[in-house]
Amino acid sequence: MNAIGKSSVVFVTLSGLFWGGWVVGSQTPEGQEALAKAYEAYSQQRATQTEDLFAPTALRAIVCGAGGEGMERSEPKPCLAVVAAGRLFIVDAGSGAASALADRNIPMARLEAVLLTSAALPQAADLDEMFVESARGGGDRLLPVYGPAETQRMVDGLNQAAGFDGAARGLQAWGPAPEPGRSVIVFEGDGLVVSAFTTPEDAFQGRVGYRFDYRGRSIVVGGDGRVVGAQASIDADVVLQSAQYGASLMAAQAESANAGLVVLTGAESQVQAQQQVAEARAAGMDDVIAGRMGTLIELPLENSEINVRPL
Repeated sequence: MNAIGKSSVVFVTLSGLFWGGWVVGSQTPEGQEALAKAYEAYSQQRATQTEDLFAPTALRAIVCGAGGEGMERSEPKPCLAVVAAGRLFIVDAGSGAASALADRNIPMARLEAVLLTSAALPQAADLDEMFVESARGGGDRLLPVYGPAETQRMVDGLNQAAGFDGAARGLQAWGPAPEPGRSVIVFEGDGLVVSAFTTPEDAFQGRVGYRFDYRGRSIVVGGDGRVVGAQASIDADVVLQSAQYGASLMAAQAESANAGLVVLTGAESQVQAQQQVAEARAAGMDDVIAGRMGTLIELPLENSEINVRPL
């Protein structure tokens, strides 16, 4: 059993010990000792799980926010965590995303940068909280924020409201400003290349997408953009794409781009997510799933597999 699976088992055991002990004798020295050991085991498994996520053996993505403004208002909004080369990148910082990452024991101290697909509020609502969590521990800290041209003005406003200068401490905006069909590298190191791109339609609406290439594996993230048919999506292992543009169009674009697994995002409910997947498959897109909160997508470097499981 992998470390993630072990963590779940330990948690179930811990819960059973707690409730069972509370009823039949957790206040005894023996019961308290058993409970303490169970908590220690659970903490160790959580730490192991975190290290496994950051092991340089795979390119990984974690859905840490989903849904729109519909039925599931309590869910964190757009957010995807991408882990590679021991670094953490967040694509879109929707409301509640920072808490969702903390709940899954994702160490924000490893946050390299936030990449916004849009400078609108749904994608940037938790940006200030992301900085607070990443800077916890004190000292000066700059958190790079990449995004469309409007990102600079939005970041300046957040820094001013928080009393940060944006030079020694706070958020630091970078506008890669890619032209349609021409990607711009925003990070490169240890075998990982992160590039920003856009399409003619998305450039008009102030949207960008991002491609992560890590030692032969690749993930493309587009938020609400039309990324399945973008040049940057050609031969990508995984494409995360909003389903709002229609199943037939996405199926045709995915086939022409030779994209691998397509993960649909942005559904306002589980029912809508299931419907979107069914429509995509009916249109001829076989390798398609819905991105749900806590979904872990893992691309091992040693083979061409795509592993999907809950975190």
